[in-house]
Amino acid sequence: MFCSLKLFVGLAFSFVSEVDSAAGIAARTALSGSSAGAEGAWTGTSARQSSTAQNGNTAASAPAAALPPGHARGQGSIIDSSPSPAPEVGLQEPNVPETDGWEAQFAWGIYYSKRACLASESSAGSWTSDRGGSGAGVPRQMLRSEELFAQATEAVPEDKQRAKLAERSLRLYYHAKWLAERNHATAAEFRYRQASQLARKSRRNVLAAHALGRLGYFLMHWHRNEEARAVLLESRRISAKSNPLAPYLLGLLERQAAGSDTERLQAAEELIMTAGEQPSAELEVERKRLTETIEYWRQAKPLSQAASQHRMPLTW
Repeated sequence: MFCSLKLFVGLAFSFVSEVDSAAGIAARTALSGSSAGAEGAWTGTSARQSSTAQNGNTAASAPAAALPPGHARGQGSIIDSSPSPAPEVGLQEPNVPETDGWEAQFAWGIYYSKRACLASESSAGSWTSDRGGSGAGVPRQMLRSEELFAQATEAVPEDKQRAKLAERSLRLYYHAKWLAERNHATAAEFRYRQASQLARKSRRNVLAAHALGRLGYFLMHWHRNEEARAVLLESRRISAKSNPLAPYLLGLLERQAAGSDTERLQAAEELIMTAGEQPSAELEVERKRLTETIEYWRQAKPLSQAASQHRMPLTW
């Protein structure tokens, strides 16, 4: 009786720990490999390597005064606290005016996009309302970049349309990431979805799935689990290949929701254990730790049943 109670308490503690892990997964800054994941998703589908794959990943927390009116900072920033490099580092302004055709528009769009993604929140410059999209506040240079991309892609020759759409979708992914890490949820969600749509149009299904996977990740951080589940299922539907994040996060959500349903719990654990290597080192460490926990309790269960049948005490 005592051993059975001890086993039950141990199982309950393990389950509660995992619920906490799923709810607070994004709070550990497990994003260090997300840019590499996006680039791999983009280049892994025969897209040409481009200088637009460079992105600033570090940023400093900004004081509340630096935020646009009506856009208070969310609780629990999940960005790195190291200082951001100056926006000018490694960047050079295009030597043509913006009005000099679609190639000039695209070049300036990339320039403004990189500046925006390299900036910290406090050095992002002025903000404006994204009236034609999410309706939320975004850095003005980020929005200008997106406007130039939209104008340029309308005039791109047909034989270059797909490649330019892929580049545009990747830059939108980075914009979404920058905003999401600072908890600007509405603006970030809009761009993750738009990046996924453009990636699908350019037949970059892996990138399309990756964008939705990252959106699901942040939706979990924002405690919007039902929306996260729908987004992650769509991510898996778009691409089951090279998409380890979506099944892992789905496994966490399903494991949390399984309750006493052992079949659902086991299915959720299979998703976690077979998800594959995650796009960031921190997430992979977390997945391996959880996999070891699952394997431990699966091995302990037959021992507990055998001890119960023979009325033998278990020693732990």
